Amino acid sequence: SSQFCQARRRQSRDFVCPPRPGAMTAAAARKLQKEIEVVLKKVDDGIDEFAESWEQASAAGSSQQKERIGEDLKKSINKLQRLRVQIREWLAQSGVQAECRDRLENARKRVECDMQRFKDFERDLKTKAFSTNALSRGGDMGAEDAERLKYQEWLGSTIQSLNDQLDQFEADVEIYAGKRSLSGEDKARQEQLKTLQEQHRWHIKKLEQLLRAVDNDAVNMSDVAEVRDSIDFYVDNNQEPDCYHDDTLYDCFDLVEYEEKAVAMPRSPKDEPADCSVPCSSAAKDDRAGKAKEKEKKRKEDKKDKKREDRDKKPV
Repeated sequence: SSQFCQARRRQSRDFVCPPRPGAMTAAAARKLQKEIEVVLKKVDDGIDEFAESWEQASAAGSSQQKERIGEDLKKSINKLQRLRVQIREWLAQSGVQAECRDRLENARKRVECDMQRFKDFERDLKTKAFSTNALSRGGDMGAEDAERLKYQEWLGSTIQSLNDQLDQFEADVEIYAGKRSLSGEDKARQEQLKTLQEQHRWHIKKLEQLLRAVDNDAVNMSDVAEVRDSIDFYVDNNQEPDCYHDDTLYDCFDLVEYEEKAVAMPRSPKDEPADCSVPCSSAAKDDRAGKAKEKEKKRKEDKKDKKREDRDKKPV
């Protein structure tokens, strides 16, 4: 009887509980822990590197110096963004221990804080560039030029916001691509992200063309003002399920000249590309170019006449 009890105790001592289905083995958990420690160390180093460049940018005396240091800030942020993708992937796993999850969540927030700081830095840098240009022109700037400057700043800021969102979409797509299996909800979100990427690239291309047209004084600011609310609504609400994507938003502008300079692309993400097997005739191109030049010439002449009338109205 005593021998039987001793045998049962030995069996109980040597028995190892089998892992639960889907549970992480001890070896896999140790390996994951080491990988997490490496990434967290890289995050600390990257944030220190960003902080050092940030101090240099804050102490810079000229915009040229800030632009140069801004390149170093961008490199640091790109490294941190790649680490953030890995952190978010681990946070989506169920096998990560609570202590590690808290440290990963803290690292993610620190990275996103620096991402926001860099976004504000870029926006301020571009705004100051526009403002410096305005100040250099001094009293020569009239009401029309001031209005144009306002929309130049808005277009630049909007393009930057869409690019930031596009970077976030690409990071999320990478997370889904790294998963072994996707749920129905994950697949739906993945398709939504791909659609948003196409729409964002289309809007960015159109806004860049519109900005070039504004720079060349080829569009009326009243037309830009009419579409501003719709563009702002898309930027703020593009991920809402009831957000309508208007592919005729830029049809009120004559952007043919600027489309030819840009890479050829469909009119909107859902449009099929035109048949490129038959090239446009040179006569058609000349006709479009002639109309654009004639329109721009007429606008400049009207502007000169208006300034001349204003001068004539001033008392001597």
